[in-house]
Amino acid sequence: MAGFCAHDGWQRILCACSRKLERPVTASAIHAISIFLEKHGAFYHPARVAVDVDGRQVDFVVNVAVSSAGRQTLPREVAALKTLAETRPFGWFPAVYAWSFESLPMFLGDWLEGFHEFHLTRRPTSRETAVVVWDGGEQPLLISDDQSAALYRQAAMILAACYDPVTTQHIFPWHHAAGDFVVRLTDDKVSVAMIAARDYLPIAGPDFAVDTETALLNTLLLFFIHLTIRMRLDRLDGVAEVVWAPDNVLAPIVDGFFQGLALTAALSGLPDGVGDAFRHYFSRHDATTLREIARQLAQTTYRADSEEHGVIDVRLDAHMDALGRLCAAPAGE
Repeated sequence: MAGFCAHDGWQRILCACSRKLERPVTASAIHAISIFLEKHGAFYHPARVAVDVDGRQVDFVVNVAVSSAGRQTLPREVAALKTLAETRPFGWFPAVYAWSFESLPMFLGDWLEGFHEFHLTRRPTSRETAVVVWDGGEQPLLISDDQSAALYRQAAMILAACYDPVTTQHIFPWHHAAGDFVVRLTDDKVSVAMIAARDYLPIAGPDFAVDTETALLNTLLLFFIHLTIRMRLDRLDGVAEVVWAPDNVLAPIVDGFFQGLALTAALSGLPDGVGDAFRHYFSRHDATTLREIARQLAQTTYRADSEEHGVIDVRLDAHMDALGRLCAAPAGE
């Protein structure tokens, strides 16, 4: 890792500092560089690189892929983050400054300062779940229901805004249990970002052509249903059993989806009213059909013997019924 940063006279660090500070940074301005191993993940070993630039600390992350899964994922993630930086330049993802796919693959990116991992936990006085933020305190911070709603709304919005309705490219895989989303709390303001985008690939496969309105709406339906299901999955306190987010997060997830859909439709050059058209298309499917679609998605996405599949299976009908009520088209349409 140190060799990666020091390569070619620390040019990777100097270029990253110059881009981040939006001014030229030379070697003489660097007074210290410290590397801290922060955690061990399923895909990467991320380290924080703290650079003293004329007395100002600038932080970066170096993600190192050691496992076989990480080695396969890292090049795709670099490509995905670069694409998203170009097509969705809204500050939702860390910038990628440098990378190497030799020996131990790794890349240098932004350290999202002030953002923290969050997970579902049990409330102290009941079996109900709530969201805690790992903000570095002695105990994780239990946030309010309103803050949780804002968190889920923004997370769904980001994923929907990054879905391309024409190419069907979308961010996948992602999982709350992996800490892919992070949150920053400033007073009452909630800001969500993604620290990972492991791939950006078509939902319908490379040979599927979205050449009709029906095809566009049908693939969007699959994306939407799976988004609402996966958004409710987490591991208790990030490491324990798979748990299902409470019902009060579903409406914010749906709101976030429609916010993101409006943005991605505009970016894709689609006409106004895509959200209304999709709501109407969704409402044309009866409850039984929607349940069947959801079950097929669950069966093809999650192994039958996986913990996620078991959690989804017992809750899916109620989830889809609630989704149907939330997405019902206005009477008369």
